[in-house]
Amino acid sequence: MAKAKTGDRYVCDECGMVVSVEGACTCDPCGLVCCDVPMVKAPGAARKAKKKAAPAKAKKAKAAVKPKAARR
Repeated sequence: MAKAKTGDRYVCDECGMVVSVEGACTCDPCGLVCCDVPMVKAPGAARKAKKKAAPAKAKKAKAAVKPKAARR
């Protein structure tokens, strides 16, 4: 298995657990194991997954603005 890089995601095919790498691996190539099975690299980056998982912010409705009276 290649070195894990920051932003990589790995998925367990058995239970579905997802691991996001927050710190780059500096050791020799190693493997992530879950359920006694090596985890596979998921397509896409962890940053993209966070954006999808984050709840959408509700847009505030703008209050109706009354026109100002003309000055005399």
